[in-house]
Amino acid sequence: MATTRINGNEYYFEDHGPRNAPAIFLSPLVFTDTSVFEPFVEALSKDFRVITYDHRGFGKSASPGSPNLDKAADDVARLIEDMQIAPCHFVGNCMGAYVGLQLAIRHSDLLRSCVLMGVSPEDSTKEEKEQALGFLDVAKKEGMKAHAKEFADMWFGPTFKDTKDPVSVMRREKWIRHLSKLSPEQIEAARILFERPDVREDLSKVQCPVLVLAGAEERPEALESYRKFADTLPNGEFKTIPNAGYALVIEQPDSVCEHVRDFVERVEHRVRTQERRQTPRYDVGREARM
Repeated sequence: MATTRINGNEYYFEDHGPRNAPAIFLSPLVFTDTSVFEPFVEALSKDFRVITYDHRGFGKSASPGSPNLDKAADDVARLIEDMQIAPCHFVGNCMGAYVGLQLAIRHSDLLRSCVLMGVSPEDSTKEEKEQALGFLDVAKKEGMKAHAKEFADMWFGPTFKDTKDPVSVMRREKWIRHLSKLSPEQIEAARILFERPDVREDLSKVQCPVLVLAGAEERPEALESYRKFADTLPNGEFKTIPNAGYALVIEQPDSVCEHVRDFVERVEHRVRTQERRQTPRYDVGREARM
């Protein structure tokens, strides 16, 4: 647990697991903090180096929030470089996924793979932008406490909203309470998600393998958008997770962890295989013949 200054801004991050293991960098949803990844740290840190951090303006990272996704991605790139963990595996949901997509476009050399959840390369439609920014303006004025449940309904799928499982209920209520305490400045920091650029023409710059994960309970048009995104990438694949909506990391952390582990291990195996093929073999017979 530590803080560091990046491009003049203070970031909070946590570094878990063996230092010589492949590194997995976890980027959280908007309005959340490093604690959203506690199940991931517990599940993955025995075999991997796991880094989590708070977006600017959230958790223990200082305000104000990032002015745009480009700047947020550049800050993360600097943190990866400073920690000397490149190339690493990046995992993000919601804002974390949008930061990851910009990172993969702008700093692809720092990444070995990406797992992205809830991200689309298109910009928001006029209707989506007006609706989202209108919600943020009302929430800033009236306070998020009056609108936390409404926002949670957009985040969570029917299964998680209706579950009676004690662990899931505790997790759901924790984040609804968390949402209700957001400051106007934190609410405003979400604006960059809905004023994002269209990056479809830049997807050819993404050189690392990408797993696009989606909750099966998302809207059909959203699922189709994610599928098209994965198909457009040079090395992308698409999978759905049952009983989840948009906030997969909160709704189905165990299932997401399994997909992350499987994907990272497949990528690592591929890298090791390529390295063995490229390593020159020492010819003992040739030396004897000389």
